[in-house]
Amino acid sequence: MSQGVTPDQVTEYVELVPLRAEELDLHVPVASNHPDWLIWLRRHALLLITFVLPSVVAVLYYGLVAADRYTSEAQFVVRSPSRTGIDQLTSAIPTTTGTERASDEASAVHQFVRSRDAVELLVREADLRAILSRPESDPVWRFPGWFSKDLREKLFDRYLDFVSIKQDSGTGISTLTVQSFRPEDSVKIAQTLLEGSEALINRLNERARRDTIRAAEAEVESAKSRAFQRREELTVFRTRAGTVDPAKSSQNLLETIGKLSFEAAQANAQLAEALRNSPQGPQVTNLRNRIQSVEQQIVEEKRQIGGSAQALAPVIADYERLVLEREFADRALASALASLENARIESQRQQLYLERVVEPHAADYPSQPKRLLWIGIVVALSFSVYSICRSLIENIRGHEP
Repeated sequence: MSQGVTPDQVTEYVELVPLRAEELDLHVPVASNHPDWLIWLRRHALLLITFVLPSVVAVLYYGLVAADRYTSEAQFVVRSPSRTGIDQLTSAIPTTTGTERASDEASAVHQFVRSRDAVELLVREADLRAILSRPESDPVWRFPGWFSKDLREKLFDRYLDFVSIKQDSGTGISTLTVQSFRPEDSVKIAQTLLEGSEALINRLNERARRDTIRAAEAEVESAKSRAFQRREELTVFRTRAGTVDPAKSSQNLLETIGKLSFEAAQANAQLAEALRNSPQGPQVTNLRNRIQSVEQQIVEEKRQIGGSAQALAPVIADYERLVLEREFADRALASALASLENARIESQRQQLYLERVVEPHAADYPSQPKRLLWIGIVVALSFSVYSICRSLIENIRGHEP
């Protein structure tokens, strides 16, 4: 308004109001057509949406809607016998020195618990659908719930929300945790899963035993075939050579050569004595003829051993090779028979077993949901979101021209 002009002197005038009244601490009423409650909602919309609403929903859900869930835990370990000092060629009975953890089989049990096969087992043996749809359950955790249909995939997803399993890498003990809306249902699910895991271990044992025996039997048949073949080859050789044992025949020849050599030595001694006593005597000629005949016989006997195509030396070499191959085949057959016997002994006792450390028990009070904890978490997160959003908005307004 111009200086020196009063409101009484004009009929209409315009009053200038600062746009940022908060910064000047000026409380200037602004005329509006909206009701006061709507103005209040707009002014506190950020606080209501990011903090008040989530906190109220959390209090209502965990205080009035969320159903109690009872937890049952079971602990087990998968073990296998540890063996040392097994020699299949010398011993058919393994030496058992204790047990050791079977990590691979424990992992297989964990995968089974998290699998659809476990869900099918629980549907058949424990009526899983009825357990997950108890009247005391809440709409969020019930199956089928507000956001899930009665489908097998949805059932599997819901099942994973109620069952968990983990393993302690230090001790090898696996812990199975089951939740449900009734304590007896948790125990029933845990017992059924443990029985299914034991059945899985038994199937692994049976398959291992069956494969081991089948492989041992195949090895025995192969070794037996080789042993029979080597015997047939030796029989054919003996028929062709005309002797059962060429080595013994050569031994007889060597004995004959030895006797002839001794006889020739005696004749030479007699000839020497005769030449000293009577060089022109008739005995000299007879002794010389005798020595010559003996030496020719010795040459002939030696020729039979190794001096002609019909000599015994190559025949003996072939014979010894066939005998050696037969001995190797017999030893392989004995080893295969020992392995088969060992496999049969192993098949009579359990290779793997699931040992229960802690049996599942019914809970006395519900452990889930942790109402105060989750309400506090929601309130803290909501307040954090509200604080961050408010800081961002104030920073944006502070940089406006």
